[in-house]
Amino acid sequence: MTPNHFIGDHLEWALTWGWGPRILVMVLGLCVLWLSALNLRALGSWRRRATLFGIRTLLVASLLGVLLQPTWVSLGQRPGSRRVAVVVDRSQSMAQAPGGQKRWDAALAAASTLAGELPAELLVLADGLEKVPNLKRLKEMAPNGAGTDLLGALAALGDSHRVAGLSAVVLLTDGLDNAELRARNQPGNTALDADSADVVARLRVPVHSLLIGDKAPVRDIAVTGMRSASFGFTRTFMPVAVDVEISGYDKQAGSLALTLSDNGRPVATRQVPLAGPPHRAIDFDFQPLHVGAHLLEAAVVPLPGEATDANNHGYASLRVVRDRTRVLHLAGHPSWDTRFLRSHLRGDPSVDLVSFYIMVGQGSAAFVSAEDTTLIPFPTREIFEESLTSFDLVIFQDFQFGPFQVEQYLPQLRNYVHGGGAFLVIGGKQALSAGGYYGTGLAEWLPVRLQALTGEDVGFAETPLNLTLTPAGETHPVTQLAKDAADNAATWARHAWNGRNTALQAGETGNVLVTDTAGHPLLAVGEVDQGRSAVLATDSLWTWAFPPAAAEGVRDRNRADYNQFLDQLFAWLLRDPDLDALRLEVVGDAGPTQPAQIRVSARTAAGQAVPGLVLHVGVSPLSQMPTVPTLQAYAEQTDAQGQVLVTLPDLPPGAHLVTVEAPIGGRPQRATVPLVVRAAEREASQLQPSDDLLQKLAAASGGKVWRTLPKRSAIPLAQPDAADLADQVHTDLWARPDVLLWLVALLGLEWTLRRRWGLA
Repeated sequence: MTPNHFIGDHLEWALTWGWGPRILVMVLGLCVLWLSALNLRALGSWRRRATLFGIRTLLVASLLGVLLQPTWVSLGQRPGSRRVAVVVDRSQSMAQAPGGQKRWDAALAAASTLAGELPAELLVLADGLEKVPNLKRLKEMAPNGAGTDLLGALAALGDSHRVAGLSAVVLLTDGLDNAELRARNQPGNTALDADSADVVARLRVPVHSLLIGDKAPVRDIAVTGMRSASFGFTRTFMPVAVDVEISGYDKQAGSLALTLSDNGRPVATRQVPLAGPPHRAIDFDFQPLHVGAHLLEAAVVPLPGEATDANNHGYASLRVVRDRTRVLHLAGHPSWDTRFLRSHLRGDPSVDLVSFYIMVGQGSAAFVSAEDTTLIPFPTREIFEESLTSFDLVIFQDFQFGPFQVEQYLPQLRNYVHGGGAFLVIGGKQALSAGGYYGTGLAEWLPVRLQALTGEDVGFAETPLNLTLTPAGETHPVTQLAKDAADNAATWARHAWNGRNTALQAGETGNVLVTDTAGHPLLAVGEVDQGRSAVLATDSLWTWAFPPAAAEGVRDRNRADYNQFLDQLFAWLLRDPDLDALRLEVVGDAGPTQPAQIRVSARTAAGQAVPGLVLHVGVSPLSQMPTVPTLQAYAEQTDAQGQVLVTLPDLPPGAHLVTVEAPIGGRPQRATVPLVVRAAEREASQLQPSDDLLQKLAAASGGKVWRTLPKRSAIPLAQPDAADLADQVHTDLWARPDVLLWLVALLGLEWTLRRRWGLA
């Protein structure tokens, strides 16, 4: 029973035993009584035997009672012992003095008044709750605490005053909590959450607050929070709410610019009027364009006269996964290659396919769905202006885009690819240079370089092709049709294509993975800023899926190669993390006392760990993107599992992009991940005094929130329970003189009777 629930006088036993010692003592007592009974058989009178046996039983029981050390606990009342806990906030925000007087000085004056009028116990709140012996010691302190944890202070107060008889708690604070209480209770909440209310209820006294304000408002714009889901889906809009607090500018005309950025790239801007309520929730609709880690940043351009710009940024981490893959497929004409590609895409339940064939001629196309085929005018504007960003992958399959006015929408297509989209060109007689791509902006983001057609070259050559993997193709995840390198090379050598696009050269930034025996590029892939592109310079890939002259077993194997190759090509274009050679993961929460750490995992295209790998690491502020940071060799290498924990000390507060590069399989691999280093000063997140949380505390406890300190008679005080006002008086019964006299009397009486009745 805890002291909080002590009710009435009761008996306690100072000595407690387990069951083993208890049984042993009981057995010894019974043995003593049994031996006594044997000794008393010499007496002829049963009355004498009963008298001596009763005395011996009382004696044994009394000795056992003394051995257990019984203590009588009673309540001694202490009238007038009610106390008021005066908690003074000495965090850094209390050093603000917009009107000339520090908030700390106002709090000291209020504490002095309360200490003179009430039986007050002084405490200060900074990193924790600390008791202060007197006012002199309180005035020697300075407002330099790194944070404000009001809920933690109330919880600690309750733990330290279980029997203290509190009558009230008075908080002297500006109300700017930046710990658990604020995280649990957003400005829109009408009452405390259940856990916070439970902490307040355990105090059983009202929690009053004196809001320490300023003579003049603080001029400050603060991003106080960002609210979004912790994960999202690619190409799917999701809401992001940014909490902004505007103080000191309510009488000023104009607006401020609030910008939302994704991994350092601005995606939307809102103009927020300065006039209006101090707390604003600004809503954005954000559409993540690629899978992986995203760091959302909300930033406000500093205004003239702001107290600080350290709180003008807010961050939220987001993990993006792929729910369904939306594919836009534009085919220049019906063909076997088109048919088998559509069948492959439609066979994947996670793919949402939108496909168009050019059926009749300029201006007409067939929209092909799973149910029917419809002849309609080719919807160029609807595709490239209205719906383009909803697709994860765009495929031009032997598609001559010139007659369909696609060229005027190339800026939208360029932004789509650079912003994280995937783009695939499949060859044929109407593709690449043969389809008029040369000299257009479309060729800018292809991994091959297009050449002008000369002489009799029409851009496509009908010729059988034997396939050869380039050194890049030997290690690239797209071309891994077998785990063993020799088996993989043999698999590609076993296949053949018929016909290729000409007037192609390897691009400056792309990788050619497959060529014919003469070295002409047939398959190339490349990075395009945040997006990716690929070129398959043939229209005969379908022959893998339908080799008419092959044996049954060979047909099945070739079909499997067809499906595997397309799956790996699409997965690479869509940045499927399962194909990444380097994987980066932010470990922990970086801050002033915790350096940033990144776990790096390295593996080959076949999925094998890469031990002993030397990494080159660089860090740059996200605001400087797309600048590539300077990479330096990291001291530690990957272990047997292909992993290493990279520590990045001394990073300044803010958002950063970590870049890691390493050679895997003979070619450089690069991966990036965003991270945030928290600032040391939590107190800079809010500066304008607020009574929002204080009102919630008061409502939950029956307290008040004051702007000026009331008279003593106007301060509601709780009447503590009688048990809380009581001293526990412990009386050791086993050490009393009358207990000793009782034992001596019993021994004397037994000895006298035994002598008189002739027993030794």
